[in-house]
Amino acid sequence: MISLKATVTTKESWKVVIDIEVPNEEVVAAYTEKLRTSAKKANIPGFRVGKVPPKLIESRFKDSIRAEAIEEIVSKSYEKACIDNKVNPVSEAKVVKVSTEENAPLTCTIETEVDPVVEIKNYSSLKVKADRKKIKKSDIDEAVENILERLAEFKDVDRASKKGDHVTVEYLRVLVEGEENSAIKAPTYPVEVGASSIKEFDKAITGKRPGDEVDANITFPEDYPDTGVANKSTTISMKITKVAEKVLPEINEEFLKKIGDFATEEDLRKRIEEDLAKREDERAKNEAYTKVVEQLIEKNVFDVPPSRVDRYLDEVFKDSERYKRPGQAVLTRVDVEKNYRESGINALKRYRIIDFIATAEKIKPTQAEVDAKIAEMAAMYSQPFDTLKAAFRKNGTANRIRADLREQKTLDFLIGEAAAVAVADVSGAQSDENA
Repeated sequence: MISLKATVTTKESWKVVIDIEVPNEEVVAAYTEKLRTSAKKANIPGFRVGKVPPKLIESRFKDSIRAEAIEEIVSKSYEKACIDNKVNPVSEAKVVKVSTEENAPLTCTIETEVDPVVEIKNYSSLKVKADRKKIKKSDIDEAVENILERLAEFKDVDRASKKGDHVTVEYLRVLVEGEENSAIKAPTYPVEVGASSIKEFDKAITGKRPGDEVDANITFPEDYPDTGVANKSTTISMKITKVAEKVLPEINEEFLKKIGDFATEEDLRKRIEEDLAKREDERAKNEAYTKVVEQLIEKNVFDVPPSRVDRYLDEVFKDSERYKRPGQAVLTRVDVEKNYRESGINALKRYRIIDFIATAEKIKPTQAEVDAKIAEMAAMYSQPFDTLKAAFRKNGTANRIRADLREQKTLDFLIGEAAAVAVADVSGAQSDENA
């Protein structure tokens, strides 16, 4: 084990400077060992590998070998200094200065970033509650109507089109800024009358019968996804080839069985009310979570290491490239910095706040709660519970579930909803903290 002296100085709440001194004998020993291993590996004409005299290697490569030895000493010294002084770096070390004078102790100065020590106060006196709205009959009526709309069928008709109908069109000619453009094709799917965001197009297809020909004079908006016509005056000559009217299904025994095997319409409405209440509960709690974290960020001022912010923004940038939709503008790293820096800092503060409170209040999920979440996912994916649990333990998903539940329980604690929740017993569940 290398011997050294280290002094740690806090320059910023998130930056420490470590001054290290290593005795000269340690440097000499490291250099001698590096010289010996170099001699064993050297391939020099006139000598067999491993038989090159160390003095010859030293005469030719002394400076480079000494540089390697010093680099290795600095690295090992930094690691030991961090361990000895309980410094937990969150960024790469930055070597500011190294003194390599021969026959003298090696000294170096290294900077690194750390998470500032935080102490979250006033979290017990917050008065943020989840404000749930009551589910009304009109909400259930609207949900039923949406189901009927989704399962509607369309019947071809020989009449003028009206709102709610679906029409099929064929483009005969497209002029963009007066120039014909044959690359722009008609939609490959029926268009709903009254639903288009382009009002001129919607007006053109309203009140038309199959076989009618019509012109639509359109100025497309600047942000229109098709850049070929965005912010340009366009005339589309088209033919209405089909008009189909929407026919909503009747709520009868066959329909109720098809959508969920409900015995009566009242059973369907009851399930819808339960689902709406669950969604409203989630909405109200998420809104309260946001408010409570915002208040704690405001009441507890602390810094976030710049390197953590940069890594967060790097991930946002990678995701923006990975999930970019066709026609969507490409975000640059500068755009990400401008648009997401503040929210990134708050997201990182949120994590530290929740972690501090969970630790202080000894909040963690029970094994039964973890198993219940896995059982829920097993049912969703039609997988045996034991099989999925074993897979999650192996690939680390179980730990992520545990972390997510810890966060949720902490947030529930902060909004006054930390009452113990009874968790159904899962057959075959093990009371294992690593599960």
